[in-house]
Amino acid sequence: MARFRCRACGQEGEFTYIGGHECPRCGSADVQFALGIDEMPVELIDRIIESLSQAESLDETPTDEEDR
Repeated sequence: MARFRCRACGQEGEFTYIGGHECPRCGSADVQFALGIDEMPVELIDRIIESLSQAESLDETPTDEEDR
């Protein structure tokens, strides 16, 4: 089940996500979704994994030479 919260009508709750970008109650585009991993399209998951593998680590600390 996906969760949603709509800014237009103020409704929130769970629903079965079948695609789209509108509030399941009022149809407004001013809505936020939280999808479970099992409801995300495989293409989106693949793109997220690809982006993560290309990301630079934020944990690296600069050396003294790089500070100068």
